[in-house]
Formats: sequence, C-alpha cells, structure tokens
Amino acid sequence: MMFFRRRKPLRGGGKKPEPRGGEVGLKSYDERMDEITQWNIEHTDILGILRREIKEERLISWSNALHIGARKVLKKPEHVRRTPDYDALRDLDQFIANQRIKLLGNPSMRDARGIEKVDPLSVCIVCGIRTLQREKGLPGAMNILKLKLLERYLG
Repeated sequence: MMFFRRRKPLRGGGKKPEPRGGEVGLKSYDERMDEITQWNIEHTDILGILRREIKEERLISWSNALHIGARKVLKKPEHVRRTPDYDALRDLDQFIANQRIKLLGNPSMRDARGIEKVDPLSVCIVCGIRTLQREKGLPGAMNILKLKLLERYLG
C-alpha cells in the first residue's frame, strides 16, 4: 500500500506561486495603519482641523502617556488617584469623542475611511493625531488598538 503520492513539479522551475497583492493578512498592522492614515490625510481636512484644535503641550502629554502604554496606565491600581498619564489618556479619549461629534457635519469627512469595525470619523481623528505625532517626532504613535483600549477602560 502506498500512502504518499509523488508530486508533480510546479511550472516555472519549481517556484511556489507568488501571493496576490490584495490578499488579506499579508500586510502588518503598522502598514495597514500607514495606508489608512495616508488616505484620510489626503482625502479629508483632518490635519488642518486638528492643528487648530490641539496645542503642542496637549499632544506631547498624550504621546508620553501612549508611549508608556495605554493598557499599562489604565490597568494600574493607582489610576484611581489619577496619575498625569491617566489624566492625559482620559483627555485624549474625551477629545476624540467630542471631535467626532463636531465632525459629523463636516463635508470633507464623508471621504474618511475606517478600519477594523471602527467608525470612520474616529479612525480619521486617530490618523490625524498619528500624523501630528510623527511630524513632531513624538513617541507612542496613536493607533486603533489604543483607541479601543481607551474606549474599553474609559468609556
């Protein structure tokens, strides 16, 4: 009895077929975030809006808190005492929620793209914050996973 069959060689010198460019799961999370960020920056007015709304000190405090790690800051028992990092993340969460409401009627936001079952306006705001952080060279770049943590622990 034969359990194994001899495989025929693949065409093209035995090389495996190349994956198609559009297949899901081939890009890293950061690459996907970079693509959606680029789309939202190019197709909406989010950067101009956020530049008017966010002072540099506020952006720095958010970035520092995110650099420490949203999960780490929010799960600490001392968060009840409101550490500066906890307050910064709470401020960031409230800013995104309030900004989302303000942007509902903005015509340029109709082109905003979402990701991972998250509202496109919230994603667009995250993309704008992420871009501002990169422009300033700040650590702890904002992303959708961090937004979900904020919503989970603060919402």
